Amino acid sequence: MSQDRVLASGDGELPARADVVVVGAGITGASVAHQLAHRGVSVLVIEQAPRSGAGATGASGGMVRAYDQDRVVAGLALPSLAVYRDPTRWASGRSPLHAVGAVTVADPDRAPAFHEAAERINGELGTSAHLVADRAEVCGIGLAGGVALVEPEAGWVSPTEVTEDWLLQARTAGAVVRHGVRVLGVAGRGGRPVVVTDAGEVSAGAVIAAVGPWAADPVPGLRPAAPVRSRSIQVTILERRPPAPEHATFVDLRTGLYAKPVGRDRTLVGMPHLVWDSPVDAEPDPAHAHATVSALTAHFPWLGSARQLRTVRAADAYGGPAAEGRATSLLEPTGMPHTWSVRGWDGGGVKTAPEAGRRIAAACLADALPELA
Repeated sequence: MSQDRVLASGDGELPARADVVVVGAGITGASVAHQLAHRGVSVLVIEQAPRSGAGATGASGGMVRAYDQDRVVAGLALPSLAVYRDPTRWASGRSPLHAVGAVTVADPDRAPAFHEAAERINGELGTSAHLVADRAEVCGIGLAGGVALVEPEAGWVSPTEVTEDWLLQARTAGAVVRHGVRVLGVAGRGGRPVVVTDAGEVSAGAVIAAVGPWAADPVPGLRPAAPVRSRSIQVTILERRPPAPEHATFVDLRTGLYAKPVGRDRTLVGMPHLVWDSPVDAEPDPAHAHATVSALTAHFPWLGSARQLRTVRAADAYGGPAAEGRATSLLEPTGMPHTWSVRGWDGGGVKTAPEAGRRIAAACLADALPELA
């Protein structure tokens, strides 16, 4: 399809047509747009916020590692880590990965599974992942009676930096990205979707909605078949002063506690905040912030006296009960022709984004635009 520019939008003209319209300029939407544009597809990215990565992406801790206890997610995370490590895959010419290491802690009976996972990861990536047991501490993190899978070559990325890099690559390949445009609905005309926005209409070959927590209350035509709910996410950033040691990223599968370094003198900490149907712009919860720091002192004793700098609260998309058993699907149908909603990532979108974007782009083309696949 051609991209005849006839409509005005917040930061430039809005194309009247596009092969694929990606709704949402978070990390997953940016990955999809990047993959599609490099396949020669005309892509339009529409974002309601004035900047990219303004929702769950901007509030994410950005921790990446190859391991996940869900094999489907692990199958996405492992090749995604390979992309994050490879400097040739980025417009900046450098890897966005801060390879501080990643430590995943679990009950001791998970040791065999961790050992198996380490062998698989090392076989695929040529890394040095390994099991640590019968130790009190590893990589600056107390294990609190657990065993650990250590991935020295993993770590964290800046989700907004990654998002902007992918969007830059997409633009270079011909994609159009427009901010400050609100999608009002998607209609079906002649077997193809038409995206209705507050700046006008765009005819599309296909539509992919990657809107994170906003999928819980979608606009007409973008409601996923499997319900999505928004759930609060909240993190607190604390000052890390000597003698507090440097440390790897950390996740405890027993409790959901997590932490990561932020530069040389700060640490971000978090734990599940089970507030459902939470708006993205909800006020921080001081009681939860206090409980998070208290719970994590078993792993980082120095946190008890560390100065709290700020608390950030947002929300992310989580699959509802009807989505269980459908976790292998990256795209949910919406009832509109050639229109899908990206699955809720339950807080794990950053570590899966490179491979998820590749697979979503391929699935979209195979279904809606096979001549371009």
